[in-house]
Parts: sequence; structure tokens; C-alpha cells
Amino acid sequence: MKNKYTFIGFLTILSILLCACSGNKEEIKIDKKNSLSTIFIQKVENNSSSEGMTKIVKDKKMVEKILSMVEGLKVKKSNSKYIFDEMKTQNTYSFGFFENEKIQSGEKKVPYAFYVLNDGIFVFTHNDVGSIKKTRITIDKHKNLFSKMKQLLEINF
Repeated sequence: MKNKYTFIGFLTILSILLCACSGNKEEIKIDKKNSLSTIFIQKVENNSSSEGMTKIVKDKKMVEKILSMVEGLKVKKSNSKYIFDEMKTQNTYSFGFFENEKIQSGEKKVPYAFYVLNDGIFVFTHNDVGSIKKTRITIDKHKNLFSKMKQLLEINF
């Protein structure tokens, strides 16, 4: 009889936890991806970067394809401090998306961006184009997706 109540108690606690966590999960959706035409990609390794670890892609169709690849990823809210600590411990790629082919140096506003950690975690800082939101990270690691993106963009750094 005791095992039956332990099992029921376990199921009750598990269902409460699942319900509490489910409000924290969402999917990436980018409505205005067709307004972007350029990607600025930069790898940060050991907390530094160089021109050799930077690439600019000026192909509107490629921009839309990359953004479509991340749409639908399941994400959860995350503590910014945790994310930045993780970014310091592993190589990180930043993907900045712009509306014009000319990226002004020192441009403060990036219409859309995300980061990919070397272990395959995607970090999103925007809700949609031009709309910054609390930092969200993918629930799962997506190393294969990241490899496909690098291959499509011909990133070899």
C-alpha cells in the first residue's frame, strides 16, 4: 500500500513541475525575416576575435534560409549571467542580421541576432526583427543544425 501512495505522490509532484515549467517554454518564430538582407557572422574564441573569424553574407535568400532553419526551435528563458558565463568558457558564434547590405561600423542597433555556443546551444536575444526580448536558450543542443548552417554559409573558422 505504501508503494502505491509513493508512486501517486511522485506522479503528482512530477505533473506540478511539468506544468510550472511549461509556461517557460516557447518556439522561435520570426515574422519579418524577409526584411533582412545581410548576416554578420563572428566567432569568439578565448574571449577574442579577429578579421579572420568574421564573415559577411549579403544574400537575401540565404538570410531567409538561415532564419527559417532556427524557426521552430524550442527555447526557454534563461539567466543572462549564466549565458555570458557559458559564452566565456567555449567558442561562440554571433549572427547579426541587418536590413541593409552596408553595415555601419559602430552601429548600435542590430535588428535581429542570435548566438550559437560550440556545444550546439542557441541563444536568442530578440523576439522578432527589431524586438529585443529577455534572453532565451534552446532546450536541446543542436550541433547538427549548427554544422549545416556553417556548411551552407561556407564558414570554415
